[in-house]
Amino acid sequence: MATFIACTAFAVATHEVVDVIQDKIMRETLARELDMLAAQQRAGMTLVTQTLASRRVYVSAHPDHDPALPPVLDKINQGHYRTVRLHGHTFSASRIDTVRGSIFLMINIDTVAALKYRLIQLGWMTLAATIVLALLLAFVFSSVILRPVHRLADRLTATQPGQAHTPISAGYADKDLARIARSFDALVARFDAAIAREKAFTEDASHELRTPLAVTAGAVELLAGMDNLDTRAQQRVARAQEGCARMARLISALLFLAREQGGGASDHSDAARVVGDVLSYQQAALAERRIEAVVETEATPLAVPDGVIYSVLHNLIENAIRHTRDGQLFVQVSPERIRIRDTGSGMSAETQAHVFARRYRSANSPGLGLGLYLVYRICERQGWSIALTSREQVGTTFDIRLDGAV
Repeated sequence: MATFIACTAFAVATHEVVDVIQDKIMRETLARELDMLAAQQRAGMTLVTQTLASRRVYVSAHPDHDPALPPVLDKINQGHYRTVRLHGHTFSASRIDTVRGSIFLMINIDTVAALKYRLIQLGWMTLAATIVLALLLAFVFSSVILRPVHRLADRLTATQPGQAHTPISAGYADKDLARIARSFDALVARFDAAIAREKAFTEDASHELRTPLAVTAGAVELLAGMDNLDTRAQQRVARAQEGCARMARLISALLFLAREQGGGASDHSDAARVVGDVLSYQQAALAERRIEAVVETEATPLAVPDGVIYSVLHNLIENAIRHTRDGQLFVQVSPERIRIRDTGSGMSAETQAHVFARRYRSANSPGLGLGLYLVYRICERQGWSIALTSREQVGTTFDIRLDGAV
């Protein structure tokens, strides 16, 4: 840009200089020639009209009322000159007044105008060539200068935390680039350490959480098989069994989110079957809040463990039940989408803006604010899109697109 401005300024300045020089030369030439003609007239010579191709001379005793003078000379005053057109030619014209009248001199400047035009053309061509050359040089030098930067950017893009890679700081002679590379290596090292800690926790949690849960579930199963339990005790044992099953599913979902992308061979479920389990678990809550459940399902195989899709459906349905009373709950499950719609109290605009945030809870809402956050994390992990529409006192709809889920 600076080169373009400088070249343009130079071209404009050259044009102005040519104009000034031409003006000065023409003014001096006309003044000198007119002085010579006036001196000849004072010496007694008779001046006559000349209409040559290169110059024209007009002599008039009454210039203001002389029909023999060309009209282009009407507005020319003594000591001034103008550029005029006559019979298809360009002239510089001036005038000098004497005791016998006025003498008009016109000098043909067609060749001067043509030369000026060629000079201007040459100037603009030089400007264009200079700009093109400057751009080419800038491109070449920028490519050479930025090549290490591009190489560094490519290596930064290719580096994935948690995967084996070599440090990128070696091989940079430029100290600034080397400093950036070293800083990036240090950052990736911290990421690698955090990922390693997370993997270690996942492995430990898989054992430390599942083992005592299995023991608890086994003990509850033995209690459920006892014949001497009264009805109230049987109900409590059944609730304990449901709690163990729910905890197992939650652990499965959390471990699924913590491990690397890509499931195991047994990671398959059917959302249509799982939604039946969720509604069965929520049957008492639906009855207590007088909610009618309208369910439409199709076989929907998914490449995730049962616990994962159970967590999604359970949290969405539980949220709908929590905000609905004396209304309806619509559940639609198909290979393309999962849609949960209620006719409850709806959400405010502020709640909708933060509903998927970790630990966000609206006013008077129970829980820890992790349920919908967990749903969002699972959808993000699986590449599913989740959309929310809600109107206060009308209801809320959660829509999950499952396209390409299997």
